[in-house]
Amino acid sequence: MIRACAAFRRGVSFTTFNDARVTLDKSQFHVLQSCKYHVTPKNLKRNRSRVLVSFKSVTKPDLESSAKLSPQQVTSILELEQRRFEIQEGAVKSVDINRLAANDPIEDRDGYASLGPSEFLFGVYDGHGGCGCSSTVSERLFHYIAISLADYSLLEDIITGNLGMNNLVNWYQKETYSERSKRLYMRAIMKYAQESLAAHEPSSIEQHLKDAFVRLDHDIIQEGIPSESNKEFHSDSLFSAMAGSCALVSYIDGTDLYVANLGDCRAVLGVKVQESEYAAVPLSYAHDAHNASEIRRILDQHKNESTNIIRNNRLFGELAPLRAFGDLRYKLSLTEVKELERYFNTNHEVRGYYDNRVVPPNYKTPPYLISEPEVIKHKLTPKDKFLVLASDGLFDMLTPEKVVKLVAGHIDGKQILIDPQIDTNMNLKSMNRYLVERKTKLANRSIDDNAATHLIRNALGPEHRQISYYLSLPDNVCRTQRDDMTVSVIFFDSDYIKDKNVSDGIIKK
Repeated sequence: MIRACAAFRRGVSFTTFNDARVTLDKSQFHVLQSCKYHVTPKNLKRNRSRVLVSFKSVTKPDLESSAKLSPQQVTSILELEQRRFEIQEGAVKSVDINRLAANDPIEDRDGYASLGPSEFLFGVYDGHGGCGCSSTVSERLFHYIAISLADYSLLEDIITGNLGMNNLVNWYQKETYSERSKRLYMRAIMKYAQESLAAHEPSSIEQHLKDAFVRLDHDIIQEGIPSESNKEFHSDSLFSAMAGSCALVSYIDGTDLYVANLGDCRAVLGVKVQESEYAAVPLSYAHDAHNASEIRRILDQHKNESTNIIRNNRLFGELAPLRAFGDLRYKLSLTEVKELERYFNTNHEVRGYYDNRVVPPNYKTPPYLISEPEVIKHKLTPKDKFLVLASDGLFDMLTPEKVVKLVAGHIDGKQILIDPQIDTNMNLKSMNRYLVERKTKLANRSIDDNAATHLIRNALGPEHRQISYYLSLPDNVCRTQRDDMTVSVIFFDSDYIKDKNVSDGIIKK
């Protein structure tokens, strides 16, 4: 069965598949129908269990018995969600993007926008327990960051109506939301703007980013609590708050690069150290049980609970990321979470969710989960060629070093076709060396024009039978073999970076 559910919410029809020369037999027909499957209480209950699932296969893929997709079919499926934005402004040349579903529907989201000249935001969001929280975060986080970064005069313009809220963020692409959600979101962000103006004081970019994350999570949780004081309560808000999402956001201002990470998505910088040699520089660290500093942070905050909090490398044996948006059951007070459990047991819309056990075992000193990101700052140099942002679905299959090597090879493969740099003064030995190198690069050239697609292809393979196997898995098996993958490759303009650093006095001419 072809994993076509990557087309979720993209309106992919049979015509699109046929145009792409993908043939579906009767046993594969229902995959297209599943693309229309959206969030319902029943779906959320089913997806909830995926918080506990490890995608890694315990058995070796049976490539011989897997469905046989042609190379053209594989490429068509991989290209369903690929996009490219030619930005050509400031430090950013372009962005290659793609995502591939393992969950049905896909729980990953992404976002790309500018806040002004040479000022950009790029985000990858890895949801769990359904896509409600990742969708909410992708729709709202950039507005909170824009408010947090705004100076006093800009905040005044927003509050007085001189600057419309919709003009804060210039989206390259944006998920849509309902009118009810839009009204709720706009009221929340306006309240944040008013409070930011009242308490405005100079702060670092790092702190502004942290404040935006924490405030958005606070609003998501408060909107999701069913209580008499919550006049705006709606079940959609509850589902978003009960689900969770990791988030990875890069903020670029001139040649200043900030990476704010919450959870287990990863950012890696591709640095060209010399000709044909790249280094992989990590700009984020996963907040999970394999991160010793994270374990130490949690245990320091919850004394005498070391045997209960982290079990099987998960929070209470349930949740893999140790920082996240949403997941309100790990953040509410004991009284509040018991009230929530009573609501779940008496409300038909949500009855049975979490098997009627909202309160985690040994829940004593909440909150156990935080929404403050870890922020890393990096000053871009001409050697910094690209930044890869991706959900853990990619990095569970590829090392950061391999990711950088693949993107570097992809750049070389494209460059060798359009820019044959031949020195007419070469001697025969040098010319032979050049031609051998050129032949090698041509032989290794990717069939994918999009670097994000190139990475996903290599994460699944790169051998064709193995890719065909992964793309043919039934819905109920796919998530046990791999996770959703969302990949963004941001390419930098070395000339702009050099000129900017010269003008700022950072480097000499």
